[in-house]
Amino acid sequence: MDNKYKFWLGGFTEGEGSLSISIVKFNKAPHGIFLQPEFNVAQHYNGITILKSFKVLFNNFHGLRPWKSKVNDKGQLHKKSGSDKVWVYSLKGIKNLNELIIPFFLSFVVPYSSKYCEKEFNKYLFILNKLKEKSKYEKNEFISIIKLIYNLNPQGKGKKRKRTLAEILSIIEEKKY
Repeated sequence: MDNKYKFWLGGFTEGEGSLSISIVKFNKAPHGIFLQPEFNVAQHYNGITILKSFKVLFNNFHGLRPWKSKVNDKGQLHKKSGSDKVWVYSLKGIKNLNELIIPFFLSFVVPYSSKYCEKEFNKYLFILNKLKEKSKYEKNEFISIIKLIYNLNPQGKGKKRKRTLAEILSIIEEKKY
């Protein structure tokens, strides 16, 4: 895949992609909450070849060959929940985002984005780096990360969170340590 096409995918990502951090209630997690960073890009099924290009790009980013091992398979294609005609490529996890998505964004997306998008990306990167630093946090430190996540992209057009910040904080407070 040549750089010209990577730049095209970068522009496509600017319009159709998203970086997010899911906040999942999970009783076995230290604070009753699991944080899952992810990259998603969606497209009508007529454009599924574009989504397959992301899969090829990120599976070959470091010379990986997914057809040789499922362990190295990066990301998945699936139908968008509630829609038979929209497909999504998604890649999850701190390591995957740091090794694959962030370098792609830094080279092919952010330099050509608006200042607002660049600012939001930098906030996301700050949170992702916090999550990479360690896997266990003191309660107050974890709450501060949750608050940062809730402040990401306040003007976004995406779907709203399932739970309010107050509900998430309540789950954390009720967790028995």
